[in-house]
Amino acid sequence: MSVHQTFVRIRRSARARAWAAGGAVAALAAATVTALLPGPPAAPDDDSPAQAAPQKPGLTAAVSAPFSAFTEGYDCYRIPTLTTTKDGTLLAIAEARTSGCDDIGDIDLVLKRSTDEGRTWGPMQVIRGAGDPGAFGNPAPVVDSASGRITLLHAYSTWTPDAAGNRVRGPRELRLAHSTDDGVSWTTDPEPQPRLKGPDWAWVSVGPGHGVQLTPTRPDRPGRLVVSADYRTESGESGAQLLYSDDGGLTWKPGARWGAPEGTPAPNEPALTELPDGRIYVNARSTATCGTSDHRVSAIIDDASAPEVPAPGFVPVTGLPAPPASGSVLQLPGGPLLLSAPSRPGAEFSDRWTLAVRTSRDEGRTWSRDGAVVLRERAGYSDMAALPGGRVGLLYETANGTPHGYIKFTAFGPHELRAAAEDLTPRRTDDATPHHNDAVVHGAPRLGNRPDGGRAMRFDGKDDFLRLIDCPDELRVGAGDFAVSTWVKYKTRGQDRDSGRRQPLFWAYGQGPAAPQIRIEADPATGRLEATVNPGTGPVAVTTPTRTDDDAWHHVVLQRSGGRLELSVDGAPPATAPAAGDLRPTGPFTIHLGTQPDYKAFYAGALDDVRVYGRALSRNDMARLRDGNDVTDQERVHLPFDHIR
Repeated sequence: MSVHQTFVRIRRSARARAWAAGGAVAALAAATVTALLPGPPAAPDDDSPAQAAPQKPGLTAAVSAPFSAFTEGYDCYRIPTLTTTKDGTLLAIAEARTSGCDDIGDIDLVLKRSTDEGRTWGPMQVIRGAGDPGAFGNPAPVVDSASGRITLLHAYSTWTPDAAGNRVRGPRELRLAHSTDDGVSWTTDPEPQPRLKGPDWAWVSVGPGHGVQLTPTRPDRPGRLVVSADYRTESGESGAQLLYSDDGGLTWKPGARWGAPEGTPAPNEPALTELPDGRIYVNARSTATCGTSDHRVSAIIDDASAPEVPAPGFVPVTGLPAPPASGSVLQLPGGPLLLSAPSRPGAEFSDRWTLAVRTSRDEGRTWSRDGAVVLRERAGYSDMAALPGGRVGLLYETANGTPHGYIKFTAFGPHELRAAAEDLTPRRTDDATPHHNDAVVHGAPRLGNRPDGGRAMRFDGKDDFLRLIDCPDELRVGAGDFAVSTWVKYKTRGQDRDSGRRQPLFWAYGQGPAAPQIRIEADPATGRLEATVNPGTGPVAVTTPTRTDDDAWHHVVLQRSGGRLELSVDGAPPATAPAAGDLRPTGPFTIHLGTQPDYKAFYAGALDDVRVYGRALSRNDMARLRDGNDVTDQERVHLPFDHIR
């Protein structure tokens, strides 16, 4: 047996045996969503529910909450990191933001310690930032198991005003802090680490998330410490790099690096762990957002001190639904490789929902379709660490109606992870065009039979909605003509009439007076439909002349034709208004059906045959659609709602 194998075996202690006894977590089978195919219509309004794999209770959402928004002198806490010291103390470190939750502002690094595996936490300590108006961020702690020394690499930047007087981030650098008493006190180095930032780098950061100590290759030498970093050069190259220390964290050197040219997907916010054979697995957030469902990339590195990440470098992690967000990876001794990250697909930061823990048994090449849900609500960044008693601790961001602000802690063992596993595959209804802009299904909308033998999607007005995600270019309406066509059937509910809350049927892009948007809503006060476009300079609205809330089917067309907004129902003369301006969203976007971007209102009714065109429709086109015929010229989306898969 080699020396390396000996040390690997030594490290597989009671923790390893506990996870090995837990059995195979990644191979759990979950019920497959059954496709609902149209059957013989029994009655015009016979409904078929959109059956989903049954939800399990999930993991315990929170054992404790180390950091809560608007407490202890700070408005918001972000970027959680978790590490276990040599003596078994748990350290929760985070950014504490003094004014709001924005990345721009006075940001300190704070710490809380737990000696009972996260059930309770001691008083808060400010490690860096007290009395300094700059920004200390991205804490990346790592523990030397030989000396017990804790090294905290972190970033620092000042602020400067731009030409308009707005506060912008100044030059960013890396710094060090150390603790030799289990995190009770810290010595900080006020000087930057120039060796860790390239001379042509415009940006540098570490983590977020804790580093690792590799298995020692010799019994007389402690294992190498490794922390992940990312960077951006003045010439536009972005990438990831490993930083390493061979003296217990006192000095650090730049190691393996991988960069992507400007305009190509690059790794961002990389997380790392050591695989059983001693190699380093890195899983990072991808800078690619639109036009792809692959929002994570990964690489395996043999030698942290090598000048480059070996070929093929960072490659997309396919089949892993996730939004743009930082995640955490942890290789369990004798168990699977774990990944914690939001599991809801989508290209926007607002898609950070449903934090889950997935497993891999092939060194991260593939990930299980099933996973254990920690929180079904909004949740952001997270970090995992092995606890002394054999469980895994998880520190993560969440809040009320937003992914960020509070930082909570939970813990789980192998049996809990296995018992909570469920199929995380998002349900979809297919787009019939060659673009394949399928809609993701949320809630449990029902597929109902129409009198003509077709199918329709029925929404309950509570939590049913659909999303068109991944922001493909063909769905970016610009300054020219476009059309949205759909069948609608609804009746105004008393609760909506009392509240005055409009029901959103179709909502493209953003929300708010300065955000480009296209929307169709049902007005409970008038029983009519209202359509609105806003290029970001102010809304333009048109309203149907007659009521449409009579629980009957109506064909609705919203379009811009020759600079005029038109809203037509059942082929009648349209309501019109001048509506010039570029409606193209500048960044990632989502198109919602049955809700609005903030999810504060939901549609109660039915939709069918939703289509989006890159041109205006003629009166003949509209008549053909009303008669059940296809119009495919410049058709960007066609949702016939034949089934849910």
